[in-house]
Amino acid sequence: MNKLSLKTIGMLQALGITVYCCLVAFLMFALEAFMLEPPQFFVMIFMLILIVFSAAVTGTLYFGYAAYLALQQKIKEAMMLVGITTLTLLGIGIIMLVVMGIVMAMSI
Repeated sequence: MNKLSLKTIGMLQALGITVYCCLVAFLMFALEAFMLEPPQFFVMIFMLILIVFSAAVTGTLYFGYAAYLALQQKIKEAMMLVGITTLTLLGIGIIMLVVMGIVMAMSI
């Protein structure tokens, strides 16, 4: 079985987090489009549950394998993986901002 490099794992983790965030954004957009006027109390409860669930999912995607490496006494690799994932997420965020700026400039 081929072993994935830390760069590949970090990029896949960042991509997984990005896909999850896109799915949550789509869910929120869809719920807003289909619901007329939900009771404010239930909206607050739903949002708090979603925040807790999202923290668990993204925390697992972000730190899960790094924590496993750290427990295996591979601290350098764990820190490298967190750094690669962070830089990849930052790059994806910058690309999304640039694309959003281009789309907004074209619609003016």
